[in-house]
Amino acid sequence: MAETAATTQDSAATWVPVERRWLGLDRLSLKPAAIVAAIGILLGGILPLVDRAVSWDNPIAAGDRLDLGGGLTLAPPTGWQLESGFRVGGTSPNPSGSAAIVTSNGVSATIQVAGFSGSPDQLLDRVNDNEFTTATRPDLTSTGNRTTLTTGTGLNGVLESYTGTAREGLVAVFTFPANGQGLPADTGMSIVVDAPNGQLASVQSDVRAMLSSVALEGTR
Repeated sequence: MAETAATTQDSAATWVPVERRWLGLDRLSLKPAAIVAAIGILLGGILPLVDRAVSWDNPIAAGDRLDLGGGLTLAPPTGWQLESGFRVGGTSPNPSGSAAIVTSNGVSATIQVAGFSGSPDQLLDRVNDNEFTTATRPDLTSTGNRTTLTTGTGLNGVLESYTGTAREGLVAVFTFPANGQGLPADTGMSIVVDAPNGQLASVQSDVRAMLSSVALEGTR
């Protein structure tokens, strides 16, 4: 009998009156469940869609130069979008001066600066090893035709093109010895330009001007 009474009490505690039921569910539990579901849909579906739909809008203006640290600067093409990096004289100072990315219609230029002791050819060998063995771009190969590159301020670098089944681009590198001022150690700079096949030619003049603009402040 005691077991029957306990069972009856449990049933009474969980019983939902008819007027509170909807499709067999407790109406009082529907509102919290709906709120949780709405939050899940918002976070998991709507916000990512909105994020993808809103275009990046941080265009490079005429005269803008990027602060890459240690006095190294570069002028990206006017009208390209600055996705990461810091402008010379911008309101936000550059805390590290190590990298920047600018893009235009599917073409990207990734600029990286790091400590490196060696020649431009040695740095290009290292960049090639790193860039062309990634899982996302396993088929890229360099053309093997390296050319020298001289900037408007007389800095010398090395340039090489690469191709793949769906992508093409170029890699330019410069090396700088420590100068005891802005550059406390030997430094290397790489500029990797990546584009869908057939689109690199349309931005070739922009890219060439950007490469020629690399400067070490004090030598401009």
